[in-house]
Formats: sequence, structure tokens, C-alpha cells
Amino acid sequence: MMMDKKTIQEMAFWVRVHIPDAEAEEMAKEFSETLNWMGERFKNPELQALKPMVTPFDEPIPLRDDVVTDGNKADEVLSNAPCHTDEFFAVPKMVGGESS
Repeated sequence: MMMDKKTIQEMAFWVRVHIPDAEAEEMAKEFSETLNWMGERFKNPELQALKPMVTPFDEPIPLRDDVVTDGNKADEVLSNAPCHTDEFFAVPKMVGGESS
């Protein structure tokens, strides 16, 4: 997989960091090398036989019932809201903008 300077700059935008153009080119090269190295390791037949897992332990994950325990408190929850309508928070309408 090859990364380019543009992709690095887009990633930097989304994580809110500034990467100078001179560094972005070198970083793209390093990311590409790392991704290629990882890709080669995942081709290992031993890794292909592994099942995906949520936890490294064989114990089952305890589940709880999905029960509402604090419902019907809209008035209490909204008491400190600067603006609300009925049982909902009211927020300013946001219209999409450009990412760059």
C-alpha cells in the first residue's frame, strides 16, 4: 500500500495536527513502509488460521439485561439546559462545510 503526501495532510487535518509539506513527504514514505511490513506479516499462514477475537481470554463475556433504570426524568435532565423543547435539547442548526 502506498501513502502519498495528500493522504498524510488529510489525516493531519482530521487529528488536528500541522505537518509541514517537507515532513509530509517523508512521513508518507515511512507510513507506506510500515503498512507494507504489516501486510507481509499478516500473510503468515499461522495468522490466517487464527479466529478473530474480542478478548484474549476464553471466558465468556458477562452480559447484562438492557433495561432502562433512570427513565422518565426528562424534566430533571433538561433543568440546566440553556434551551429545550418538550423533552429534547434544542441546539443550533448546523449546515455542512468544507473540510479543507
